[in-house]
Amino acid sequence: MDKPNILYSESQVAARIKEMAEQIAEAYDPHNTLFVSLLNGGAPFTFQLVRAIQDKQPDFHPNVQYMMVSRYGAHREPGELQIITDLPPAYRDLSGRNVILLDDLLDQGGTLAFTKQHLLDYGAEMVDCVVLVKKRRQPAVDFELAMFGFEAPDEWIIGMGMDDSSQRPEVHRWTPWIGTAD
Repeated sequence: MDKPNILYSESQVAARIKEMAEQIAEAYDPHNTLFVSLLNGGAPFTFQLVRAIQDKQPDFHPNVQYMMVSRYGAHREPGELQIITDLPPAYRDLSGRNVILLDDLLDQGGTLAFTKQHLLDYGAEMVDCVVLVKKRRQPAVDFELAMFGFEAPDEWIIGMGMDDSSQRPEVHRWTPWIGTAD
């Protein structure tokens, strides 16, 4: 297995997630905000973020629901976006709710745009997208994020939710750092 190139260490990732949590705790209503995390990649980021929110503001009890949206086939070939797992039926009426859509990575923006529109179609008053990593692409991706943690080169990113299935599925997804696959 090739050794990854670490871009952001565990301590850097933890510190930035804490900063993001503080901004979210101050900016969003704890009673009217639903967090929607995109699986599988968003899980490690979501876990650390909601814990940091509660550390900052113990009375903010994040309501986190999960969706799985994918455009990739079994061999990482891109295809059409599809919802693999939707919100539970009890959360599909989002009338008047604020939603924070969480994911590990903004690459081309298609998955976030597709999912954001899906949540707006469920009646969400607003959907803010928050990602841990935004790729530096040329030309730049035209997608508005409410917040992001780090910028990374336009390479295959691993760690903190992003895996390297060219090695084998789930390799590096659960590591606490962010890097590139060599």
